Amino acid sequence: MHEWAALEANEPEIAAAGRRLLEDAPIAPGDPETAGVPGVAFLATVSASGRPRMHPFIPAIVDGALWAFVIESPKQRDLERASAVGASRKDTAVGASRKDSAVGASGEKGQYAIHARLGANDEQFLVSGLARRIDGSEERARIGAAMPYDDIDERHILYQFGIDRALWTTWETPTSPIHRSWVERSA
Repeated sequence: MHEWAALEANEPEIAAAGRRLLEDAPIAPGDPETAGVPGVAFLATVSASGRPRMHPFIPAIVDGALWAFVIESPKQRDLERASAVGASRKDTAVGASRKDSAVGASGEKGQYAIHARLGANDEQFLVSGLARRIDGSEERARIGAAMPYDDIDERHILYQFGIDRALWTTWETPTSPIHRSWVERSA
C-alpha cells in the first residue's frame, strides 16, 4: 500500500488531476469560497453481507497522504471489518509491500474505493486500496486543521487511505473515454 506521494512520484499527471477533482469539488456548489479546499467525494465500502455501499464524505490530501475523518457509522464499521468474502484479516500498514501484506486479497480490513465528483466534461477520478485507522492525537490535530469544517470530536475517527490503484478518465467524445491508470507493482 502506498501513500498519495507515491502516486505523485509515479504518475504526476494522474495525481494532479485527482487532487484537482478532490479539492475543487466545492462543498457548496457555486460558492467560490469553498473551491480549492477538500470537497465532497464518494467512499465505497463493503458491508458485512458483502454488498457494496456508497457514502458521501470529505477526504483531504495532507503531507503526501490521503486522509478523512469518518463518524461512527456504517461506513466506519465497514472500514473496521474485513469484507465478508475471504478469510484473511491481516492488517496492512500504509507503506508495506504487496508481497508482505497480500494487499488486494479478498477479506482484508479497510477495503475502499473513493470516487471524486465529476469534473468538467464528465472528467472522473478514482482511487482504491486499504484504509487504516489512526488514533494519534498529533495526527488528528494536524489533519483536522486541513479540513474545511471545525466540529471534529471524539466521534470522528481518522483514517489514512493507502492507495494501490488510481484511474483518471477524460472524454475525447461522449463515447470515447481516455483512461489513464496507475497500479501498485510488487517489489
